[in-house]
Amino acid sequence: MISLARFILKGYSQAALVAASMAMLGLLLPPVVWVSGAVVALVTLVNGHRYGLLVTAMAAVATAVFAGLLLSLPQVALYYVLLVWLPLVMVAVVLRQTVSLVLCLQLIAGVSLLGIIILYMLFPDFGELWRAPLNTMADELLANSEGAIDKEQLQRVVDQIVRILPGFFASSFMIGTLLSLYLARWWQAAIYNPGGFGKEFRALNLGKTTALIALVIAAVASFINTDVFNAMLLVVFALYLNQGIAVLHAVFAGKQLNTVWLFLVYMMMFIAPYTMILLALAGLADTWIDFRRRLIA
Repeated sequence: MISLARFILKGYSQAALVAASMAMLGLLLPPVVWVSGAVVALVTLVNGHRYGLLVTAMAAVATAVFAGLLLSLPQVALYYVLLVWLPLVMVAVVLRQTVSLVLCLQLIAGVSLLGIIILYMLFPDFGELWRAPLNTMADELLANSEGAIDKEQLQRVVDQIVRILPGFFASSFMIGTLLSLYLARWWQAAIYNPGGFGKEFRALNLGKTTALIALVIAAVASFINTDVFNAMLLVVFALYLNQGIAVLHAVFAGKQLNTVWLFLVYMMMFIAPYTMILLALAGLADTWIDFRRRLIA
């Protein structure tokens, strides 16, 4: 991966080629899109916003050509420009100028929350656009379950998914942007400041003001129970999951525990989703309890 980062930093063409190639591969393997975004973030962190915008433009042209020739979908490039590359240029500029990972997380979360509000205002039936394919998937699941799944219960699940889709997309945007930024920052640190990103991430603390805003959103979502606040709650969850993971890494590093245990925790996050809820709650509580100071001292 470090060799790839060095190749990306050799010039505009190299960076645009990798960004466009990863964007096309991301159509088959969605997580690869994070690498494409990290390319743009890396060149912006190292060389500034003009360099990042030029690489974005070159990658967009290349992606439009590739997607047009292979899939007859040149408009795919517009998706990458608006939802992947330009947001990462913006947040990378902020990180380059402020050297504050916390501010970047707050900015991304703020944009995601604003996106949810705009989406519900302009497209209140956004989730309904996905009802037909979701119903098709539900019908196939029922057909293959041989009566093991209750139809009415499955329909309630589909209804709930439709309601939270805007929040799901906003939180997915947030997580994808953060992962791309983290990868870019790790690349930059590996080349210019080995070990720097690890220290920066383990010290992550979003502060009391952000925590209070998160608690207000959670309280309103609990009492009012409207789709827009439930969607915003997903973004808050994703935000504090990051701080919870940062606390976890700091404690493991401070206690010099075997990384196998850290790997097992990550496995638990996928096997038992409640683990992520616990980590997010721990991240929120860390604002006042400061687990790192108490557990590492």
